[in-house]
Amino acid sequence: FEELLDAVGEGFHGDELEAQRAKVDDGSGRITREAFARYYVALCANVGEDDSDDDAEEREEESQSAREAFDTVADGATSVPSSKFQALMEALGTTYCEEEHRRTLRKLAPGGTVARDAFVEWYVDWVLGDGDSDDDATATDDDDDPAAESKAAATWASLTAAKEGSWKCEVCDVRNDKDASKCAACETPNPAAPKAAAGATSAPSAPGSVGPGGFSFG
Repeated sequence: FEELLDAVGEGFHGDELEAQRAKVDDGSGRITREAFARYYVALCANVGEDDSDDDAEEREEESQSAREAFDTVADGATSVPSSKFQALMEALGTTYCEEEHRRTLRKLAPGGTVARDAFVEWYVDWVLGDGDSDDDATATDDDDDPAAESKAAATWASLTAAKEGSWKCEVCDVRNDKDASKCAACETPNPAAPKAAAGATSAPSAPGSVGPGGFSFG
């Protein structure tokens, strides 16, 4: 029986080993293949249930800690101003980082206040690693920066604004100076630019050089 347990990565000793053996031995002193298979499936199921129970217990402990911290900071109120988010984190013994929690605060306090239930739910997921990281979903803080968004919009508006004599790129809609031979943004050629005359850029081949028709000598 011990060898079977070792083969599946399980190990019991002493009285616990005998208790497990009794579950699979029908009294004959032998263990059948079917009996061990049923025993092992039940063993794995019980382990999974134990893990789930542990997770649920841990979540409840963290939830209770978050509720108590919130009630202390909020003095019994069901919500607090977003300015007290730092106090909430410190009440839980967690270091507050403005940069790290910036996105979180935007989600939790869209109206400028943090609700008790929303905070508790977020905190439990965050501390147990079940929630999204504050750094996920976007690459940089500029994506959520109103000033950066306004600046980008103004830049694009200036690029696409109509200018006297300018031409509009058919690919990216950027306006270019009338004399520009190609788009400043995507380098698409100016369709109105004069075409170069055939052979205008081809210089006559010098003696002993390589010309359009191949080598020429003397």
